[in-house]
Amino acid sequence: MKTEELSASETTALRGAEGLARRSVFGIPYVVSDLPTAAAAFAAQARQMSRPYLIAHSDVHLLTRMLHERDYGEGMKLFDAVCPDGMPIVWLLRRKKAAAQRLYGPDMMEQMWGDGRAAGLRHFLLGGSEEAVARLCERLSARFPGVQIAGHYCPPMPPWPEGEDERMLAALRESGADCVWVGLGCPRQERWLYEHKEQLPPALYFGVGAAFNFHAGLVRQAPRWLRRCGLEWLFRLCCEPRRLLRRYLVHNSRFIWYLLTRRV
Repeated sequence: MKTEELSASETTALRGAEGLARRSVFGIPYVVSDLPTAAAAFAAQARQMSRPYLIAHSDVHLLTRMLHERDYGEGMKLFDAVCPDGMPIVWLLRRKKAAAQRLYGPDMMEQMWGDGRAAGLRHFLLGGSEEAVARLCERLSARFPGVQIAGHYCPPMPPWPEGEDERMLAALRESGADCVWVGLGCPRQERWLYEHKEQLPPALYFGVGAAFNFHAGLVRQAPRWLRRCGLEWLFRLCCEPRRLLRRYLVHNSRFIWYLLTRRV
């Protein structure tokens, strides 16, 4: 992923290996597509992978970390695709005349599990609790009969014991998965992926954060109308104030500052 500033003409023409167009927001090239088209492109890419292909789902929190934390921003350059996960980013893309739609991590997960059955895609779940993963597999398998689950691995709460990284990598290599869904939470999941990219087996790797708990029914998801209005963060803050207050206070404030002081 390139984070240098790109001109409008360059970003309009910029396309990734999967054929999806990109458009720059604060120098970060976001995928411009609708969900079915993006999922179909990723599914086609999965069947011809010869290397790991990293996909981030970026909301305001992830965007401001990329801009504010130098090491994190540098690491994120190793990602192959960054999808607009939050409505504020979608609105900025639309201001640039890009036909952008929200590519929400939990929705991408459902779309890929459904569409990937015809292609025989195999899915691996990395992260979450044993309870969440068990319920997630049960629910998604019932909803998408025939879906292939290649395996799962639930690391303990950090700090991880010695050798945990290698155990995670070994589980991935043994699974033969085409799509790996990483629910270690932001920013840990993105950092783990870019730090281990050279050791990862060929597959698509999606950082999807809280999607495991949403689909498992362990955490209530914001109503769809709130998500369309860009107010999902407020709903989640009301549900988990102690965990999320500082995150939203810091990163939403930084986002506003960047809007006022930087070229979008």
